[in-house]
Amino acid sequence: MLLLGAGTLIGLHATNLLPWLLEGSVLPLLLGLAGLGGVILLLALRVVHYADALAIRLGEPFGTLILTGSAVVVELALIASTMGSGEANPTLARDSMFAVLMIALTGIKGISVFEAAREQEKTLREPLQDSDLAAMNIGGSITYVNLITTISVLALIVPNFTTQTTEANFNGPGNVVLIGAALGLFSVFIAFQTGSYRGLFTESREQRQWLGAADGGHEGIPEVAPAVAWLAAGLLILVINAESMGELIEASLNGLGLRSAIGGTLVGLLVLAPEALNALRAASRGQVQRSLNTLYGSVLSTLCLTVPAVLLIGELTGTKVILGLDPLEMVLLGLTLLLIRPTLGKFTQLDGLMLLVVFVFWIALQVI
Repeated sequence: MLLLGAGTLIGLHATNLLPWLLEGSVLPLLLGLAGLGGVILLLALRVVHYADALAIRLGEPFGTLILTGSAVVVELALIASTMGSGEANPTLARDSMFAVLMIALTGIKGISVFEAAREQEKTLREPLQDSDLAAMNIGGSITYVNLITTISVLALIVPNFTTQTTEANFNGPGNVVLIGAALGLFSVFIAFQTGSYRGLFTESREQRQWLGAADGGHEGIPEVAPAVAWLAAGLLILVINAESMGELIEASLNGLGLRSAIGGTLVGLLVLAPEALNALRAASRGQVQRSLNTLYGSVLSTLCLTVPAVLLIGELTGTKVILGLDPLEMVLLGLTLLLIRPTLGKFTQLDGLMLLVVFVFWIALQVI
């Protein structure tokens, strides 16, 4: 798969293929977009494989931190490649961040919660008791949700109500404050997550009991150094191909006259491919907290790292960046943040279905 990605990279940049696609008719452009998207998804499978190996070798939360950090690199490559087009799409960063948030917290989490609950409940007799339900580590989950709520409101809602500019963004000093808040909060969180609060982000006592004490060991799992090397190689090839993907997405939107929000959704889907696979795999094994760590960590790192990056890129390239969501999106964001708040630290298949309803509704609005 890495050879396929490298071959695609060489084919796009060593020949006239990419310029031909960008300047040609819509049909070849869409075919090229679909083909390159498939290659990126295959590369994401390799990234997940080695990130999974590192998660097993290093333990939580280090494994998922590596994976979520990788996703931000991919997202920034996609956004930066399309921001070079000037003011043609000033809301791309906002749309991609909101897409990541909705896909991760409603779509992928909905499927993960439903699958984890179904997998655990099918081994038990009915009627189920509270102690039988799949359990998260409520301390870590609440911390994640509170941080996501804080940053998403500051970055995606507050700009709509500021009087610093006539649009849904901040002026220079306001952007500096937002960048400092995002980076500072994320830095403190990472220090605590990998330090004194590390235990909050491992499986809960109840879930460890259900999983059992059996440990398959590390047999057949790559060592740390080779896994890091292959992960870095896969990410490098994926990121460079993602830059071309960003150009094709922008050209396709302009050629078809589609809303910029659809471009953000495509970026979000590509960015979350490794995390989605990792979270669903963990959920199917009953590793509830690992699945949540992957999804929440991806959303938090996207908000805290992408916002500063795109604001800086906007300043350097003279590109206008609009962060504030539309009213309908603000309502969906509020509903999503309400639904993901932990209550008893347990969940059922119904919890997953409620999230999936919100996800399907949001996707339907994108299409309409």
